[in-house]
Amino acid sequence: MKNLGLFLSLRTLLFGLLCSLFLEGGGDLQAQNPKSESELERMGMADLRDGDLLFQEWNCGEGCAAIADVTQSAYRRRLTHCGFFYRDPAGTLRVVEAVGRGVVSTELQDFLGRTSEWRRGRVLVGRTMASPVALRAALDFALARLGQPYDAAFAIGNEQWYCSELLDAALAHGVGEGTSYFGLEPMTFRGLRGSQVAPYWQHYFDSLGIAVPEGQPGINPGAMSRSSRIRLSLLSSEPTPGTMDALLLSTLFVQRSAEYQALCLQTYRGAALQLPSLLDSVRRHLGSAALLQRPAAVVLDLDETVLDNSPYAGWQIRHGSAYSSPSWQAWVDRAEAGAIPGVRDYLTTAQRLGLRIYYLSNRKRSQWAATKRNLQALGLPLDGLDSLWLRNESNDKQARRDTIGKQATVLQWVGDNLQDMNNFKSYSTEEERLQVVQGQAERLGRDWILLPNPVYGPWEDLWHTPSEPKGADGLPVANEPGPSVQATSPLRKERLLQRLRFFRP
Repeated sequence: MKNLGLFLSLRTLLFGLLCSLFLEGGGDLQAQNPKSESELERMGMADLRDGDLLFQEWNCGEGCAAIADVTQSAYRRRLTHCGFFYRDPAGTLRVVEAVGRGVVSTELQDFLGRTSEWRRGRVLVGRTMASPVALRAALDFALARLGQPYDAAFAIGNEQWYCSELLDAALAHGVGEGTSYFGLEPMTFRGLRGSQVAPYWQHYFDSLGIAVPEGQPGINPGAMSRSSRIRLSLLSSEPTPGTMDALLLSTLFVQRSAEYQALCLQTYRGAALQLPSLLDSVRRHLGSAALLQRPAAVVLDLDETVLDNSPYAGWQIRHGSAYSSPSWQAWVDRAEAGAIPGVRDYLTTAQRLGLRIYYLSNRKRSQWAATKRNLQALGLPLDGLDSLWLRNESNDKQARRDTIGKQATVLQWVGDNLQDMNNFKSYSTEEERLQVVQGQAERLGRDWILLPNPVYGPWEDLWHTPSEPKGADGLPVANEPGPSVQATSPLRKERLLQRLRFFRP
């Protein structure tokens, strides 16, 4: 490093990526794992369980190279990062991890997208022998620390965290084993063959104004990967042949069938016919003065309601790929989604009646500019930031619906998903969803407007993410829940067949 200023710049990058402490010694590969990495069992994302550890070779440049130079990992890997896998209440696959901005929850596909080893099928999964109850307690421990700071000084027990420290402490808490599950060992920053502290680490700790913590207790991903307390597998990135059959048929129905076109035209035409009477009704009940304060409006979802993303589904089919944040981002950036049949005429009617138009979507706020370009390219109305409501963190739209409801009098809610309708909750069974539809039937086609979407949605997802089992007393049973099933899993087709009604000749 030529000067401290340059080093400080590199240190800033390192803080966003660095996660491990560096230990002396090693120990043999765990007895239950094969001697060769090529012999490891492969698993798909559907096979992941809450509490599985994910190990990465996160290549962050000089900093990560320095990590790898002073640690030892299973199968001579250069592991520099790890996180806890889990499913959130909505069934989204996520990882809780400690990175430069602190303890955060990251979508699994974003976590995997950081490293090319994912595409090479070389992400290591570590499964402990801990019970489901202990793993739940460990995850709760880690999730309770979301927002706490990153531990740049690698000090144990200060409520600041680096990745392996967080996971080790969480597992120790879950199984009730004090402060460390894998066992803390003396750190070394001398390298595996050196007798002096490596120049990189000397500069690193000098910049922090602290002594090099040589010999202090710590933990790192490499040491964890070699522990006899986990069984290793490889997370496969290979698609399973034949699992895209259902997606192929439903996508072709959207793209090619006259029936889909007719259904969308019929839905939007019927919705537009309702608008004048709805507007007259609110004028009579609220008065013109109230509408000046809270103008009449319509609220539409975007994807598969206004914008046709079936080419993205086509890409998934051709490449045998499940949905991922990076590939979805690439599609959004193209701003090439078409318009759903009938939406232009519907919006023209809404504008003619003087209605405000809001788009309420779970696209990320960072995708605002690309989404705006797409809507403008289609000639669809967009009144700037106030009319395009994207998400920051939560997928739950109800808080944003409530905010819109305070500033506008909403005549219709339009979407391709019942959860796009106002106050329709995220129910966990199809029976609950059907009951709500029956109870709200008078709203359908009037102020609840639903577009067909056979390609994806919670109507199918809830079958692949089993709800927590409950006993006769209604309390959760301490059993390990079944895995959720992703689009490329061989379990998906089997789960769908289990839902199929058929006759026996």
